[in-house]
Amino acid sequence: MGKVYYISDGQERDIPLHTELGPDVLSGISLDEFDERLKKFHGEIKGVLTRGSLVSGIGNAYSDEILFSAGISPFRKTRSLKPQEVDELHRQSRKVLKEAIVVLRERMGDDIRHKVRDFLKVHNKGGQPCPACGNNITQRTANQRITSYCRHCQPGMLIRD
Repeated sequence: MGKVYYISDGQERDIPLHTELGPDVLSGISLDEFDERLKKFHGEIKGVLTRGSLVSGIGNAYSDEILFSAGISPFRKTRSLKPQEVDELHRQSRKVLKEAIVVLRERMGDDIRHKVRDFLKVHNKGGQPCPACGNNITQRTANQRITSYCRHCQPGMLIRD
């Protein structure tokens, strides 16, 4: 799912898709820049978060966690987000990942191949109780990607099976 390139200065343009990536989500991108970049997108917020053009560094599992923490449905269109929701999305993007880094550093040790996901609140927890409200977590799979969310805590349009 990822690649590592060892390059010299000036070779960044030789890396496929590198120039299309947004700033790293943990790089300190300001709310204003985040908001300006977000305005360029029309699709569902989960896809925008994971694509890497808005910001880089958010994968499928953590997009579910960020959206849950922000209280935003993964199916919401970016253009429908209110300013306070954009603010919360920006804040939770950094917060969720920083908290995950602490857990992962503690639990993974030197085994970087070990995938630790049991501490996540909603991702891949379909049918289990939501940690916030107790309703069941809903889980959908499309294009080999799992989307997990709470319909109560993340209200929005329901999708059809």
